[in-house]
Amino acid sequence: MINPSIAKAYVESVEEIKITAETNAADVKEILKMMFGEQPEMEIVGKTAIIPIKGVIGRGLSDIEKMCNAVDVNDITQNLHDAVHNPQVEKIVFDVDSPGGNTDGLEELAEKIYNCPKFTESFSENGVHSAAYYLASQAKRFSITKSAEVGSVGVFMAFPDVSEAYAMEGVKMEVIQSGKYKAMGIEGTSLSDEQRAYLQDDVNEGHSEFKSAVKRRRTFVKDEDMEGQSFGAKKAAEKGFVTGIVNSIGDVVISDYA
Repeated sequence: MINPSIAKAYVESVEEIKITAETNAADVKEILKMMFGEQPEMEIVGKTAIIPIKGVIGRGLSDIEKMCNAVDVNDITQNLHDAVHNPQVEKIVFDVDSPGGNTDGLEELAEKIYNCPKFTESFSENGVHSAAYYLASQAKRFSITKSAEVGSVGVFMAFPDVSEAYAMEGVKMEVIQSGKYKAMGIEGTSLSDEQRAYLQDDVNEGHSEFKSAVKRRRTFVKDEDMEGQSFGAKKAAEKGFVTGIVNSIGDVVISDYA
């Protein structure tokens, strides 16, 4: 669940990183800091906990991956747990800027946000796409700035079919398999019609669950607006993707819990 164009730009930026065996750990950290900035952490402002959801979403990420502008659902879950059990905190704000990411652990975290016993609000001044919108939409309120963009509700998986390139090189991939769905998408092969239909069913099911999760909280969003498209702030508010437009996160932190 990720915005493909933003994902492509992200991969290209990561590919530009030049680290050799001679580069020491401190230099690696400094290089990544210059490219992606400091890793954001949860902070408490008055009675409000601000939990960052910044970068590509994954689960079980390494420290290097996190420094490359990725965020782990396990860390978000821990932050949420800490905020819920902190007696000082009355409100939880998710500060979101993400193109989306992997689906691992996403549904479980969305459930925790939806059922959070404290008041929750999502906020963004940039982009909230795909998996990130899945999470952000589960807060009780969702505010964005005028320049923000949200949506990209959809699911995809992609396999590069390089079988023709292999053939041009005189290489034919032979796959010995048991089970007609085993080894789907292995390099040098093409998907069979049955394999493609199986994967399409899986993607459709994920998309259906995504839309259902959005609509249980954002009740005015229509199915036809959840076909992978994204919307600027004004249209997002008109279509029910968000509940309001604000000037900054400061407006969200000081707002009433209503």
